[in-house]
Amino acid sequence: MYECPNCGGNLKFDIASQQMGCAYCGGHFDPYSLNKETDAKEEKDFETTVFTCPQCGGELYSTDQDATSFCSFCGAATILSTRLERMQRPKYIIPFQKTKEDCKHSYEKRMRRAFFAPGELKDPKYIDGFRGIYMPYWTYQVVQEGGVTLKGERTKREGNYICTSHYDLQGDLDSYYLGYSCDASSSFYDDISENLAPYDAKELVKFTPAFLSGFYADTADVDSGVYEEDAKKQANEHTYKCLWNEKEFSSYAPEKEVGLTETLHTRIRDIDSTMYPVWFLSYRNQDRVAYVAVNGQTGKVVADLPVDPKRYLLGSLLLAFPLFLLLNLFFTLRPPVLLGIGCLLSFLVALICVRELRIIRKMERHEGDRGMEHQKWKEPSCADQKEKEAQKEKKETKKKKSGKGSVIPTIFWVLVWIPMIINFFSSVKGMISGFFVYGSTLGIGVIEIIRFFDEDQEGEKGKQQPLARAACVLCALAAVAITFFHPVSDLYYYGCTVAIFGVILYRFVEVIRNYNRIAMRRLPQFDRQGGDDRA
Repeated sequence: MYECPNCGGNLKFDIASQQMGCAYCGGHFDPYSLNKETDAKEEKDFETTVFTCPQCGGELYSTDQDATSFCSFCGAATILSTRLERMQRPKYIIPFQKTKEDCKHSYEKRMRRAFFAPGELKDPKYIDGFRGIYMPYWTYQVVQEGGVTLKGERTKREGNYICTSHYDLQGDLDSYYLGYSCDASSSFYDDISENLAPYDAKELVKFTPAFLSGFYADTADVDSGVYEEDAKKQANEHTYKCLWNEKEFSSYAPEKEVGLTETLHTRIRDIDSTMYPVWFLSYRNQDRVAYVAVNGQTGKVVADLPVDPKRYLLGSLLLAFPLFLLLNLFFTLRPPVLLGIGCLLSFLVALICVRELRIIRKMERHEGDRGMEHQKWKEPSCADQKEKEAQKEKKETKKKKSGKGSVIPTIFWVLVWIPMIINFFSSVKGMISGFFVYGSTLGIGVIEIIRFFDEDQEGEKGKQQPLARAACVLCALAAVAITFFHPVSDLYYYGCTVAIFGVILYRFVEVIRNYNRIAMRRLPQFDRQGGDDRA
């Protein structure tokens, strides 16, 4: 805690003035002018208070010692435990430029377009929970120096021939990049940090712990080497684009070689530990959590926005009613066509469900999150053993399925293909509606067979889906039978159509539920406290 030289009150960093401010006497002081034993410039670390969540193990640190009553990682309303610890001093920091009021205004502006978001996300009390957190980043200095030779070509037509001339494009390269940054915290999702970018590296200043007064900071636990190749790739892409636009090179269409790092002599000169400002807010709903992050320098908003099922269904019904009246006034749909449309919609909903489940599976495994993948490799935990056991169980399950797995697809193909072939050669009438029925049923069958052999993509709530899936297949097979036998009474068509649309409505709720699982994330459990996952 920093004390005011005038009255002894607690000093906090004031965003508006970019100075340390005292709420008691109104004094303002330069952050670098404050002397503190732990703030000596020659020291590589400084004393701080570490706040730890007892539920998820998430950690934040600050120079303040005030107790905090909620966790920004898991959204739990709990008193965080505290301890004093010495932390490594970052080299640079971008102080907060946007105040909390600016942050709330940006978020409210973003939420005006979120018509179906839960009401809690728009509650002023909830919005007031934004917390200023400095996120750790690695900032890379990339240089490219030396002679460069690129392949180029120029094409022209001469009579009936097209002549292509090949050239070696040579030049001396001297480029320098500063500002490519990647988050150094495994608890900070890569997709959030990437969408929050860019930060203006020109506003980096020397770090002093005084900037943390009144704010929090996340701990850095991802090695700088994880993103080195990404930094080189970014520099290569930008340099190649600049060379393409050069007047001397542009007319020769320089080729983009595979090994640009070697060709452009790209190397990392230096890596600095930095801190970037983020306004952070979490929303917890049972076993899931959604995050809102606002760039503390630019005000850019990144938000996980779940959907309120009641609001979404109500909005869909309000939209469907005038559409139904419009179609009923200008179009007359025969029962077979209506049945075909129902089968097609059922197939599309099944396709959406599969796509959502694949996305959920990738999210649960943190695929593509470099920081998370590195942390799992760096700190092997009981999660690795669980993964091995799951893979072993998966192989045993597939062996059990191999017997009945060969019978079920055969029965399905017989029930669909034979009626379709007979119907095709017996009558052309109703071919369009029959195509919708047979084609959609085949599509549903393929989807369900793939899911039958790939049980992993069911995710956490796969046990709640077999009933809807079975009803979807049975309704599709019933539609095939009705289309094949052509009953005289339209009641068969209408009855099957009503059943199909009932299944569609049920599965549509499943689509919304899966979307919310994508929009929200699994509750974090950090290895710092013995957990086996990082969020």
